[in-house]
Amino acid sequence: MHRLIKTSLWLLALTLLIGGCAVKPILPTAPNDRAALAAAAHGDYATAAREYQLLAASQQLPPAARQRFRIEAAAALLRNNQPQMAVTELQGIDESQLVPVDVLRMHLLGAQAWLALHNADQTLMLLSQPLPADAPTAMQSRYHLLRAQALSRLGNHLEAAHEYSMRDPLLSETAAITANQQQLWNELTQLSAPALHAARVTLPLNEFSGWLALAEIGKQYQLGRSDLQKLIAQWHTNYPNHPAQQPFIDGILQRSAQLLLRPKQIALLLPLSGRFAAAGAALRDGVLAAYYNTAADRRIDIRIYNVANPDTVQATYDQAVHDGADFVIGPLSKESVAALLSNRTQFPTPTLVLNTVDTGKLPDNVYQFSLAPESEAKQVAEHAWQLGYSKAAVLVPDGDWGARIEQAFRDRWQSLGGVVTSEATYDSSKNDYSVPLRALLNIDLSRAREQRLESVLGEKLAFQPRRRKDIDFVFLAAFPRQARLIRPQLKFHHAADLPILATSHVYSGVYSPTQDRDMDGIVFGDMPWVLNPATQHDALRTETHSLQLADNSLQRLVAMGIDAYDLIPVLRVLQTYPFERFHGETGLLQLDSDGRLHRQLTWARFALGVPRVIETATAPSVAVPAANAPAADMPATDADTASPTP
Repeated sequence: MHRLIKTSLWLLALTLLIGGCAVKPILPTAPNDRAALAAAAHGDYATAAREYQLLAASQQLPPAARQRFRIEAAAALLRNNQPQMAVTELQGIDESQLVPVDVLRMHLLGAQAWLALHNADQTLMLLSQPLPADAPTAMQSRYHLLRAQALSRLGNHLEAAHEYSMRDPLLSETAAITANQQQLWNELTQLSAPALHAARVTLPLNEFSGWLALAEIGKQYQLGRSDLQKLIAQWHTNYPNHPAQQPFIDGILQRSAQLLLRPKQIALLLPLSGRFAAAGAALRDGVLAAYYNTAADRRIDIRIYNVANPDTVQATYDQAVHDGADFVIGPLSKESVAALLSNRTQFPTPTLVLNTVDTGKLPDNVYQFSLAPESEAKQVAEHAWQLGYSKAAVLVPDGDWGARIEQAFRDRWQSLGGVVTSEATYDSSKNDYSVPLRALLNIDLSRAREQRLESVLGEKLAFQPRRRKDIDFVFLAAFPRQARLIRPQLKFHHAADLPILATSHVYSGVYSPTQDRDMDGIVFGDMPWVLNPATQHDALRTETHSLQLADNSLQRLVAMGIDAYDLIPVLRVLQTYPFERFHGETGLLQLDSDGRLHRQLTWARFALGVPRVIETATAPSVAVPAANAPAADMPATDADTASPTP
């Protein structure tokens, strides 16, 4: 009788349970529950999950109790870094047996698992329903946090910031509020000033529009301290009770007062003769275009020096400093940059070199900016991982250029947890890539099986070759001529359904839908200057394209020159605030602690022969390129190409 009463009380308490998101007891007196709790307390979440699964399988418990134990098992699996198994556990739960708050907890755990599996879309799908009015505060906080993280991974920084804003009043501890506001601010710093303004003017004077307004003020890098103080005073008037903590406001003023670089004379060290003359001229034209596009009272004087020979770079650099340069842009070629950095340890003048060299940490006062193809390959790996892919096939051209890109992609892909299941190289001078494609897709093995069967059976078989199925996507390194041939040949070899991700090199930059139609479906990363989304230099881009500056095939270097000039005032701001971004023509730029600028590419997909920007809803001002919009030509980027490059 005593046991019957005790069991009845246990079942009654179990049906009244409201769970949280952590692994915690459902009832301390449940059969075998103590074993699960003890295992979890010692960090043995695998054992805890098994114990909860045994409870969930017990036919002696009512259905609702068994479903709740499955939730506990999924929570333990997540704590044990087994998100896929957690998803499987959750998918077997009968929601009809649960009260709304338990359904919410199940969805929160599922969202967390899918986020760990790099599937932000599935995360948002699980959290697409509004929160129940009586949802516990902790669950509401978790809901907004997971949505913010998923939106951020999809590049929707505006909506991610909004989720953090909605989470803010749900927090009570000072440390948690500070961390949440920092995440909110990090998302907003990735938006341009025009994007912040466009989003803000559509909102009433509420808490979130206050965040947008404050971030917009923070983007006014060129303003002096007194002008910024006036803007912040007006902000306080418009948002008198805003929860933004003082450090965000102080940081805006500090940037203007202490960090902005304001040189009087720039030395431009570029190769204007010899092998890299065309590249040097394109970059020079970009710098000059930015100079003339700047208000007259804020222009920085420019002196140009020809550095065609790496042996002269040291003497030329010293001459430029002697002539009064208090900022140096260049040199450009890899050899000249290496010669400058290897023979000098101190740089009294801030210097922005324009190529990548492997020197470890850069000397103080030196910054590095380049359009390195290896960097693009790493971003393709990151983008593929964010899309939820895990198994890659790699197709690159023979030679040093292809090997460098393949290695950069592989290193980053494997560091993320991805697997390269297949790889092949091709001769870029040929038109028929059947041999490397068959090797990449294991078509030859399929044909070999056919031949063995025909030999055994002694008759001809109707046989359809099949490609290997352990490939999520193909990473392609190719220039336009090769890419236009490879895409249809992949279709011919039974891989029409395979996604293809590529670097900017697949696109010539020239609007050519007839030639590029065969590349439909290829996704690639490129710079805003080429893809034509709205930027601060729209008019300048049109002008430089119409003037055919330097050589239309080098327009990406024109964009690099524009960014090199516009970056000067804010380099130390970017260095001091790691989450700050500069919205440039070459991409979204971030400076790491070693002084190297990293570009975040814009992603596009070929459709009807035209690259269409893949919208991420990061800001209302981002536009898809018009179907008839001309674009810039593509510069050569390596000695393997037709034109010499630095």
